[in-house]
Amino acid sequence: MKRLMVVFAALLIVVLIGCSGSSRSSIDLFPTSSGAVIAEFDGVKITDQYLKAYLDQLNPYMKARYNTPEKKEEFVGKIIEGEILAREAIRKGVMSDPILLTKIKSTVARHYQSVTLQKEIEANIKVTDEDLKKYYEEHQKEFVQPEKVKASHILVKFDKNKAGDREAKLAQTKKILAEVKAKAKDPKSFNDLAGKYSEDEGSKRRGGDVGFFERTEEGGRMAKEFSEAAFALKNIGDLSDVVESPFGFHIVQLTARREKVEKPFDEVKARIESTLKAEKRKGVYEESIEKIKKDLGFKFNKESLEKLDMGVPEKVEQASREFDKNKPEGAQMPAPIKPIQPMKPQEIPQPAKPPAPQQ
Repeated sequence: MKRLMVVFAALLIVVLIGCSGSSRSSIDLFPTSSGAVIAEFDGVKITDQYLKAYLDQLNPYMKARYNTPEKKEEFVGKIIEGEILAREAIRKGVMSDPILLTKIKSTVARHYQSVTLQKEIEANIKVTDEDLKKYYEEHQKEFVQPEKVKASHILVKFDKNKAGDREAKLAQTKKILAEVKAKAKDPKSFNDLAGKYSEDEGSKRRGGDVGFFERTEEGGRMAKEFSEAAFALKNIGDLSDVVESPFGFHIVQLTARREKVEKPFDEVKARIESTLKAEKRKGVYEESIEKIKKDLGFKFNKESLEKLDMGVPEKVEQASREFDKNKPEGAQMPAPIKPIQPMKPQEIPQPAKPPAPQQ
């Protein structure tokens, strides 16, 4: 029942904002329609044709749920109840409430933007095969998965400002490397030794594992010296010599490798088309808004806007300033209201379908 009430509430708004007989100065919210009269009140006749505006909003599954005499009466009863309440509300002057009017106009704008304007926008979006191939050629890097390796390491740090520390730690790392090689037949030995000797607190808990990474020059996250040493290893399980980087001395073991993969055009064609259509959709939408503004003689007064009182209490204003002054790194104030953006056809809300009947 709650779900049904939500549907009727939404449909009532549709009736309030866009029935036939409208003009720039007035809207007939209760237009006369032909057909069999089902109910009437205050000079309003609810006909079967009038109810079609509601019925057309429902998918076949929802219609089927109410396609019995009892359910049909319940369904239509809720519609009529909404119509009666709307009539009474208007009779008592609710349409003079500015808050209600802003909500109605927001709904009108959203409905127009996601239905009528959206169709116009989609009709003006053209993406050719030439466009797709050009994008593919100009964005080759986006469709290439570079070669990656996975490695584990043992890190020994040294203080470059402390006399003799580098030499001492280098000698220590060479001893560790000798121990690693001596125990190389045991596949678990490197992990154990990394836990024992490594000073990389992040990876030593994982037996020295640093995960997969790309070459540094291709956007990888590892120090160049480390990356070069890891990619130079040929076989899984191979060990590097002692490698020096800005972080210290490393012993690197190759644990896995993923070859470079370049995705062919046909595999990414649909993805490119979606990207280009999104870009074009945004452009056409902005052009449509500018045209509407021009047609309506739109003007904008920044000076008057600057004088607009937002009605913010002083203590709230002070709290906002203090937050901006002392906010932790990464913390954000609530996001501002976003303007209406074009909806993709698949994003337009549709009534949910109930499960198909079991055979």
